Amino acid sequence: MNSITALSGWMSPRNPQQPKRLTGLCASGSRYLARVVPTKPFRARNSRPIVSFTFDDVPNSALTNGARILDRHGIRGTFYVAPGTCGLQDEHWTVIDRGGVATLANSGHEVGCHTYSHVKVQTLTRSELARETKRCFESLRAICGSAPSKNFAYPFGNVSFPHKFQLDRQFTSCRSIYTGLNSGLIDLAMLRSIELYDRTSTEESINAVLDQAIATNAWVIFYTHDVAPGPSWIGCSPGHLEMAVKAVKARGIDCLAVDEALTAIGVRA
Repeated sequence: MNSITALSGWMSPRNPQQPKRLTGLCASGSRYLARVVPTKPFRARNSRPIVSFTFDDVPNSALTNGARILDRHGIRGTFYVAPGTCGLQDEHWTVIDRGGVATLANSGHEVGCHTYSHVKVQTLTRSELARETKRCFESLRAICGSAPSKNFAYPFGNVSFPHKFQLDRQFTSCRSIYTGLNSGLIDLAMLRSIELYDRTSTEESINAVLDQAIATNAWVIFYTHDVAPGPSWIGCSPGHLEMAVKAVKARGIDCLAVDEALTAIGVRA
């Protein structure tokens, strides 16, 4: 048994000796395993490349600017909401309120889960994580008037290996912030993505990603946070989002919300 296999087994959800919380070097190793070891492998069967536009935390500007741009182009987006933060002000923005979440759902956009209180899932015990996701799902259902999406995005982008097992059984997909395209044999519990930030992506880099997606028949998942004229360091300007949308449309690539994209690659609900 090699060291990774041994560590994987030790941290299995079935191992009763697993500690409640992982710290230090062990926590780092656990996050590494979660990133590189597929726990929900799936062979994508899409016939064409796909692009999804996703928004984490969902600041007000993701609704007033982001959703508006997608609506103008006839595109559904996926908005990962932590309902316990709705209406709160943080250092960068005001988070969308419950009425805004309802507006997104009523406009046809997908509302996904992002835990209830936007917490690093690897810091939680298994029971705490179960409560977070249950409360998130129930709150979103109450806001939207119907069952929310079974798609999840990891707050802060990563997860421990045991909690990845736990979440991949509860959700159809879990999206990370690890850079990459999704093609061929993918991990539905660790979907790769491309950040759409003014400070890190350019028209040239976005075009290169889209050209690679066409060459490899890949699913590209763009993600950002706020969509504001003076965006935060993890956001984009309306012009930047508009540029990316137009680049996708110019290539004739299908723009689908995550739930639609999963159907297109052959995942059954």
